[in-house]
Amino acid sequence: MPVTKEEIKKLARKCGFDDCGVSSVEPFEDYERELRARASADIDAAGRYLQMLPRARPAERKEWARSIIVCIRHYGKYQLPEELLGHIGRNYLCESRRKGCPDYDIDLKFEDGLRELDIRFKKGSVPDRAAAVRAGVARIGRNNFAYSETGGSWLNIETWVVDADLEPDSPTPECPCPEGCSACRAACPTQALHGPFRMRMSRCICYLSYSAPEPIDEELWELMGEWVYGCDVCQQVCPMNSGKWNESEPMPWIEKFRDKLTPQALKDMDYDTYRNIVHPRFWYIKLDNIRRWHRNAQRAYDNIQKRKEKGQP
Repeated sequence: MPVTKEEIKKLARKCGFDDCGVSSVEPFEDYERELRARASADIDAAGRYLQMLPRARPAERKEWARSIIVCIRHYGKYQLPEELLGHIGRNYLCESRRKGCPDYDIDLKFEDGLRELDIRFKKGSVPDRAAAVRAGVARIGRNNFAYSETGGSWLNIETWVVDADLEPDSPTPECPCPEGCSACRAACPTQALHGPFRMRMSRCICYLSYSAPEPIDEELWELMGEWVYGCDVCQQVCPMNSGKWNESEPMPWIEKFRDKLTPQALKDMDYDTYRNIVHPRFWYIKLDNIRRWHRNAQRAYDNIQKRKEKGQP
């Protein structure tokens, strides 16, 4: 008997995912057009956009591909260390690809289940957010983040191209944002968000903190404020995220070294600390670039001190 999508969804929930849907492998033409448009509008980051183009045509990359399975993991459930908020992005603190996080093996369990069902698969290599919309498990907000009904934008998307002919779910292309809301754009420190669904990667604090070529433009460097690695601003101000973080579970894998992740500690950390503690968990900055951490952290620390001197909370 052919595998059904109901079996796939049951497997996903059993493994620990919060939601699961199915997308076709038809070309993601809107995604492809958007990448080309952004590359033309943001020359400084054009290469990063264009290198993602192959994801738009999964069936051409894998001739056996018949469907895309999309799974959602909500991470807005952890008790985050207060001293790290506003300095390291929440997504990176809750990273499930590092052993210690309770969600570390849910994708591995899911893949074992696919093998038991005799399904051939390839993880990733598709436009995750576009696939999630097509699979009906998320919608895209004006800040370009994917949103679910229960978890807001505090979620991760996992995708698998499979050789099983599964019935696609109904897409959810409608924008979830309240009419007229522009809170994310107004709050963006670097104006990377310059219109609804418009984003210049070359001004995004996440990109600037770990991937942008150095040195960072002085104007942007100052606007990055107290962020060391990543940024949460547009998600924090979003009304659709109100009440979506419940802090119901501890984070023992972060608690063990939280004192090593403050701006004050990071600006002075030695190479052994970087190699053994920081880099294995926050690997977007290369192992040979501890200087980037030191500079990011020093800027953040200096701005914290300036804020305190002004008597601001």
